[in-house]
Amino acid sequence: ATNGFRQTPLSCPGHTRPVVHIHFSGINKDGKFYFISASKDGKPMLHQGDTGDWIGTFEGHKGAVWGACLNEDGSKAATGAADFTAKIWNAVSGDELLSLSHKHIVKTVDFSHDGKDLVTGCNDKFIRLYSLEEGRSD
Repeated sequence: ATNGFRQTPLSCPGHTRPVVHIHFSGINKDGKFYFISASKDGKPMLHQGDTGDWIGTFEGHKGAVWGACLNEDGSKAATGAADFTAKIWNAVSGDELLSLSHKHIVKTVDFSHDGKDLVTGCNDKFIRLYSLEEGRSD
């Protein structure tokens, strides 16, 4: 049965261990969008949203990366990993911008819609909300 949707299977090689999470950005002002993949290989990867082409790999975690997300315009990435950290990255340059220590494995991360906050979910059963604006405290 067909549902009227166009299906375009894409193969995106690169990970050496199972992929555990994928997240799309919104469409930016240039009409582009991206997705990020988290993997047990500890190397989240950024891909072109329409083709799946590899753009880059965020290197810096020690252990499986369980969660990954992009902010709305795809300019920043966040990752959560088995090394008890959540990291924020410049998705354009690949540079690590911030590392947030946790007491256990970070399983999930997400930006607020305006990109001013990050929320993390951890194996210690806590959800943490971080303000990403300087001078603002929640």
